[in-house]
Amino acid sequence: MLEPKTLICGFGNSLRRDDGLGAYVIDRLAKRELPDYITLRDFGTSGFRAALEIGDYDRVIVIDAIRAGGTPGTLYRMVLGYEDMINNNLPGSFVISLHEIGLEKALATAFFAGHFPEEVVILGCEPEDVSFGLTPSKIVEESVKRLLELVISEIA
Repeated sequence: MLEPKTLICGFGNSLRRDDGLGAYVIDRLAKRELPDYITLRDFGTSGFRAALEIGDYDRVIVIDAIRAGGTPGTLYRMVLGYEDMINNNLPGSFVISLHEIGLEKALATAFFAGHFPEEVVILGCEPEDVSFGLTPSKIVEESVKRLLELVISEIA
């Protein structure tokens, strides 16, 4: 059986502590041996670049800080498919972003351009501190370990 061509991508501003979650996770995954069908990308805050690339994959796993009103360090998992995009069935908290066009608009751009993957899995963590700084807060750093386990379980 062929495994789906999968992109694991990080979003976030690595100069803003917990908002750099995507980059932190991608950096850690890059140090692991991953299957050949997995591609890693850190899109930073470039939703436009993501919109151009995600359609090249069957499955996309997005890592991002998500402000949904939970306790800092809370992990989130959302799955979006083609039908969700057609029906505009996006979670309400999904529209909160610190990025140039935001993840939701990057996905919508890819969708309307006809380049939407079969499945998008969004894994995120509630940030504690998005002030300027190069390291995540302690609570988010502890959550990164659990988030890595979730990513690995998605591709296993």
